[in-house]
This record gives sequence, structure tokens and C-alpha cells, in this order.
Amino acid sequence: MTRLNAVILAGGRAERLGGASKPDLVVGGRRLLDTAIAAARRAGCERIVVVGPPELEAPGCLVVREEPPFGGPVAGLAAGIAALDGADHRADVVVLASDLPDAEAAVALLLAGRADAPAADGVCLIDRSGRSQWLTAVYARAALARAFDELTEPDGDPARLHGTAMRRLAASVHLTLVTDDGTTRDIDTWSDLAEARHTTGGTTMNESQHPEVLDEWVAEAAPLLGLDPADVPIGTLLELARRAAHGVARPAAPVTTFLLGLAVGSGRPDDVESLADRLGALAEQRGGGGGGTAL
Repeated sequence: MTRLNAVILAGGRAERLGGASKPDLVVGGRRLLDTAIAAARRAGCERIVVVGPPELEAPGCLVVREEPPFGGPVAGLAAGIAALDGADHRADVVVLASDLPDAEAAVALLLAGRADAPAADGVCLIDRSGRSQWLTAVYARAALARAFDELTEPDGDPARLHGTAMRRLAASVHLTLVTDDGTTRDIDTWSDLAEARHTTGGTTMNESQHPEVLDEWVAEAAPLLGLDPADVPIGTLLELARRAAHGVARPAAPVTTFLLGLAVGSGRPDDVESLADRLGALAEQRGGGGGGTAL
């Protein structure tokens, strides 16, 4: 059986989510990053590299970042592969984005496809619209090395990969395509997040309340309070409200988010995501995982 390592890409800007940390978004009671890590571990990956900001919590994984940051998926993947230095070069590399709620199912499809095409440079999923999902794939490490060499000619400078499109890398490798059955749905917008939570039984809002409405509301309300709408972490607040309502009681949702606002306004050094996660964990601990009333 071919040995496996993994590279999980978790360093995008998430512009359509207002800059929220996609890897830290919770779907089905688990962070998206944790879902990706669990998928890699279940597949038997010996080493897991997470490419993203250094503050990301990724237990048991090496966290690295491409230089300069936000160099795009090819630069990020190259940084992740470089971090596998010393690992078996014959091992395949499982590549995952960190915003896949169904990462485990996706990896299972990939491994089955790889078993059927051992001579190829790798396999990647193709979604229902016919688009190749190059960041949900298994690559032969040697094939990636060749592709990086081609893309960084003539001097091999990794900086040349900054901003390079994945299609250019994919053109340098021979991939077998595996038909996806919906496992490559990712989280790019608040609507995507709401749908993913709903289908996993963890929706954070009534179905009649669309995330776009919340965006509009924040855009109107924030200036009234002298705030920049872009600074309001809607997804973080919704998830904290859900955890408080579920772990304590429904009225705890607005009270808990207000407490978070007071803490941030008082100049606490902790970042909003960290404080929200600690409050959410406290609420879940109090409720034992199911003692309150869900939103």
C-alpha cells in the first residue's frame, strides 16, 4: 500500500466571508480544519502539514506559510511540500482545502480512485458541473516536484509561484478524474455556511433569515455605533450564539454575544475568535453537549 502524507491549505483571504477564518468555522460541531485533519488521519497520512497563518491551532500538525503570504494555492502547496522534507519521497500527498465539510467522504473517493490508477500522477475529484477540483486530490510527490521545477524556471525561485493559477500546475501532471457525488461542496459565502450547517443538523438561524439580510443589517447598524461593518465577525457571533443557546438556554445567546462585545471593547488583548471559542466551549461544557435550547 502506498504511504501517504497530507497538505491542507488554510491560508486564503476569505473575502466573500468578510475575512473570517474559514478553517475555524464550525460545521456539525467541529471546525472545518479539524474535519480536514481527521480525514487525513483516517486515510493513514503519516505527516500532515497545514499551510496557513501561524496562529492556527492544528494539533499534531506542522503549520507553515508561503512567503510572501497570500501567494495563492500553488505557492501554498509548494510550501507544504517543502515542509515534508525528510519524508518518504515515494509517498503520495493528499491535498485538501480547509473548507470542506465532507472532507472524509472526499478522501475516501480519492483513495479508491488512486487504487484504480496507480500509474497516473494522481487523482482529483471533478464536481457536478464538470470542474476539476485540484485542491481535493491525491498527487504523486515526484509529479508535484517536476511541476514546481517547470513553473519556477530558470532559477528555481519559489517566489515565481506567487499568484500562479492551479490550472498551470495541473497542466504539468497527468491526473485521473474521479466523479464527485457532492463531497467537494465548500464554504465560500455565508449562504454556503448556512446550508452546510443545515444539512448537518447544525443550522444557526431560522431558514427564513438569510445571511445576506444580516450583511445588509450590519451595514446599516454598524455606522450608527461608529463601527466599520467589515469589523463585525457575523459568522463568529452566530456560531457563539448557537453554542450558548444550545449549551445554556436560548436567552443566553444575546447575553453571551454582548459579553463578548464588552470584552473586546474593553481592550482585551485576546482576538475575537479566541474569546468567542472560549465562551462557546464554556457554554458547551455547562450544558454537557445538549442541555439547552437550540436556536
